Amino acid sequence: MSPTDSPSPTSASPGKSRTVIQAPPWLARLLTPIMARYVARELAAKNPGLSAAQIDAKMRDEIGGLPSAEQSRFIDAVVAKLPQEEIIVERPVSAWILVAANVVPLLGVLFWGWDAFALIALFWMENVVVGVFFILRMLTLDPRDPALWLGKLFTVPFFCFHYGIFTAVHGVFVFGMLGGRKYEVHSLQVLEPAARAVADYGLWLPLAALAASHAFSFFWNYLYRGEFRRQELSRLMTGPYQRVVVLHVAIILGGIAAIALGSPLWALVVLLAVKVGLDYHAHVREHSKK
Repeated sequence: MSPTDSPSPTSASPGKSRTVIQAPPWLARLLTPIMARYVARELAAKNPGLSAAQIDAKMRDEIGGLPSAEQSRFIDAVVAKLPQEEIIVERPVSAWILVAANVVPLLGVLFWGWDAFALIALFWMENVVVGVFFILRMLTLDPRDPALWLGKLFTVPFFCFHYGIFTAVHGVFVFGMLGGRKYEVHSLQVLEPAARAVADYGLWLPLAALAASHAFSFFWNYLYRGEFRRQELSRLMTGPYQRVVVLHVAIILGGIAAIALGSPLWALVVLLAVKVGLDYHAHVREHSKK
């Protein structure tokens, strides 16, 4: 049963009598996003070989006639939440902007005398930026779905607390162990040594470039291309952790090796290339199919 005065286009077969319960318009508007998300998940599971356009046509055919305005709106809401068929895209434009943003740290390595610690500190700061944009993703996720807002009331504050602690502990390791006594961390107060590192190495420009890259991806991929309609709140909550674990384990291990070698130029270029390669691959994998 759809949330309007008409039955669901995926329910009983044509020709059978149905009991229609008419819902008030306000209740229909309230329930439409909730039911559309559920129906989209069920249809995607039952019809793995069908594209969103084919499921759209199938739902309209099952009505047995011209769908009403309410039925059309419900079908459109379901289709908007279906996983989109894979589109062959050479590369999302945001991936090239991500690569361009990482050219600025390369300039620091080649011309500004950066060492391995400067790169690792910069990439830790980028994690903070990533966390901010994941909070924005969660807040703007399918804003017409009231059930999601109930989930956000718990998820967003919990994410802010948990990811904040996670990032602070990570920062203690970066600044306290790799930065030496100059960037010693007291308790979990990492903002002061981070600000000192920004001033000492001139990290404002590369940090702004990386933040601009993530901002472009948020507005282009997530909002403009409609990813906010199809994402899951639980996946958004775990997304930044996957990036930190995979990317920063490689970076920190490489950074320790570079520091042990005395931060030679070739080792820093290799470290930066590893970071860009992993970042680029993850970005393309996430956004090419949306």
